[in-house]
Amino acid sequence: MSLTRPATTQGVEELRRLARRYPHLANYLNKIVPRLGWPAYYGEEVPRDLRKASYINVMYIIDKEAGIFIHVYMPPEGTESGYRKYVAVEPERPPRELFYLIEEKLATVITERDTVRDLEERKRVLLEKLKLIIEPVDAPIDYRALIPRVHLLPRIPVYRAHLDNLIYYMIRDKAGLGILEPVLKDPYIEDISCPGVGYIYIVHKIFGPLETNLKFETAEELDRFIIELSERIGKPVSHARPIVDATLPDGSRINIVFGTDVSLQGSNFTIRRVAKVPISVTQLVNWNTFDERVAAYLWILLLEGNSGFVSGETASGKTTTLNAIVAFINPTAKIVTIEDTAELNIPHPNWVRELTRDTGSPETSVTMFDLLKAALRQRPNYIIVGEIRGAEGLIAFQAMQTGHPVLATFHAASVERLVQRLTSPPINVPKSQLDNLNFVVIQSAIYREGVLVRRVLSVNEIIGYDPKADSALYVPAFTWDPVRDRFTFRGRGTSYLLEEKIGVKRGLSRRNMFLIYDEMDIRAKIIRALIEKKVFNYYQVFRTLARIYGLVTEYARKASKEEAPYAIVEALEDALRRIQRGDLIK
Repeated sequence: MSLTRPATTQGVEELRRLARRYPHLANYLNKIVPRLGWPAYYGEEVPRDLRKASYINVMYIIDKEAGIFIHVYMPPEGTESGYRKYVAVEPERPPRELFYLIEEKLATVITERDTVRDLEERKRVLLEKLKLIIEPVDAPIDYRALIPRVHLLPRIPVYRAHLDNLIYYMIRDKAGLGILEPVLKDPYIEDISCPGVGYIYIVHKIFGPLETNLKFETAEELDRFIIELSERIGKPVSHARPIVDATLPDGSRINIVFGTDVSLQGSNFTIRRVAKVPISVTQLVNWNTFDERVAAYLWILLLEGNSGFVSGETASGKTTTLNAIVAFINPTAKIVTIEDTAELNIPHPNWVRELTRDTGSPETSVTMFDLLKAALRQRPNYIIVGEIRGAEGLIAFQAMQTGHPVLATFHAASVERLVQRLTSPPINVPKSQLDNLNFVVIQSAIYREGVLVRRVLSVNEIIGYDPKADSALYVPAFTWDPVRDRFTFRGRGTSYLLEEKIGVKRGLSRRNMFLIYDEMDIRAKIIRALIEKKVFNYYQVFRTLARIYGLVTEYARKASKEEAPYAIVEALEDALRRIQRGDLIK
């Protein structure tokens, strides 16, 4: 069936203007416009409503200085691989002989004193050295003729038309991450996957799975890239240690499998992107991952020090949700995070960040189990574990039992599966301790109208363990309606956590228990008001929540004994009015 290609005028004039500034863009457009027509150009912001478009021919820019553009399109009929194409339009690469000359000359000016601690410093040193060895000239150069006498040249003459592109590729390959640099600069990329020799694949936040124009031609090229990359991030791979989990300089997680011994198709790697600024709870509500009432409910639970797991399958958005709701914790709390690879980004100033260390030797390695035991001696108000999957789960439950609230992600698609994994080897949590876990958020990645979205399927209150039925007792406080894409609160008037845990802790009588539901409603209105005010930045949301916490504390301190049950509600109503006026979000 032939796809209709709608004509577009979106941004065409701007593309023409940019083509005059960037010759490599002009060359690319000259090749693709006769086949595909003019792409719609959106600058740096790609509209989310393009997720539902059946035909795509879109271009946007990710680096104005270097002129890096991204072109996403549907391949012409007859060439489909099942994937839409993602093309990184980079500056054209200068002759390879020039790179040989430059690298030979760099080797003579770089010394042991030129040690660097991070990528920015590496970039600065590289630029300084390039200035020492390059002499720009106005006429074209026969670089091949210079190779025999490269060591006699005081400087390498470089044709001015090649200069900017040379610097781009030297920085990209020597100070950056080479072929991956364009996709790592693209803020719309979620995952990057290299299954072996051939094309690199990505998952785009708007356009879904895409096949890129970036590829490794040979196994030798791929292995060399992986070895250099692993050494640069401080976790070198080898045939003796072929599997590595690590963190890239931008915070993204990478898993590397090296060699044909353990991967039949050869070396491969997968990168899970981590946003520099985490996704906020208001953004998740705006995307309908969960609604403002779910957010308000979790806000109360976390303020009161309840322990919970965010659980679901791989790539369901567990860590994103966990990171977002952490902002609800008391802003003056001391938080200890424990992870295999650094993903969590906590806004609280009193934050202790700990990572495991795998040296391959039990004597020198530091496991999550070790770090969790150490965390219990650090007097944290909250312990957050990146992911529980082994014996550290038992320590986490012991921490809960001794009054240390714990948050974590977990791989299980339902509460039943979660309990099965917790109570079976290697975690082995006694069933009698299950009630130390207060709530479980079940999240999943699903398709709606052909678009992959994340949804919280349920929020469950863990009541305890029934020895007669040999099963966990839990009640869904919230459930997701897949037909209407809405969330239903099933706990009003019957919530075990709100009434039997938090209400009792606050000293609320049965007659005043309605106040905790009123509080939840007002907190939900506050979340909605922040969305209406377009407060989506993670740190701005946290600052606003901290101001609200201060306001509630002030009201509670001034309230008399008779007024105390109503103080929180009154403070939140005041906060809502101030947000609507714009006072608390300045």
